Amino acid sequence: MGHRHERGFTLLELMAVVLIMGTILLLVPINLDSVGAEGKLKNSANSLVAAFNGARERAVLDSYEVWLEFGSYQEEDADDWRQGWRFKFTSLPPPEVTGGDDPNERDRKRADRAREREWLYTGWHATPSGVEIVGVSAQKGSWNKVQDSGKPIGIRFLADGTVENGVAIRIENTDMPVSREYRTITVMLNGLTSEANWVEGLGELSESLPASNFGN
Repeated sequence: MGHRHERGFTLLELMAVVLIMGTILLLVPINLDSVGAEGKLKNSANSLVAAFNGARERAVLDSYEVWLEFGSYQEEDADDWRQGWRFKFTSLPPPEVTGGDDPNERDRKRADRAREREWLYTGWHATPSGVEIVGVSAQKGSWNKVQDSGKPIGIRFLADGTVENGVAIRIENTDMPVSREYRTITVMLNGLTSEANWVEGLGELSESLPASNFGN
């Protein structure tokens, strides 16, 4: 029976393989900036989830309603507008007024009580450079944009930590050289559980619900 000899790679062949692989890497370079931008986008989504959870917890602990507002602002001595979010809360409970059977009297007392409320605001939490809040939705298929110098868009948490319906926030990293679907994350606030999470891509609310807690 003859012996079978297996031939290995020669040094010249190994060098040729290395040269070919090096040429391929040069033709298709690794985009480290894109990798970093993706991490920045996901960190921003996690920060938004934490902000929703923080607003809910504060409402429960204080037994007062809390708002999470999204908007644009200018830093001191700066001309550029930046996007971000902040908390809005009060040391007074929601107005509970009675006015008998007269609706006008009840409305007047409710307005007087609302004027007594002092709203307190935290500082703005800015989105990172390149990350933009591109849409806020309280109803499936309907999106509001955060405008420079415009009124903030507010999400209200009631004193028991609940919200009246779900909310979706889309954030996008414009530094990522890919199509919009792949550079966008949608942060979702569940209207039933008041829990927040995020999904990659252009997410939508699952169903249309009243948007009575969505505004300012």
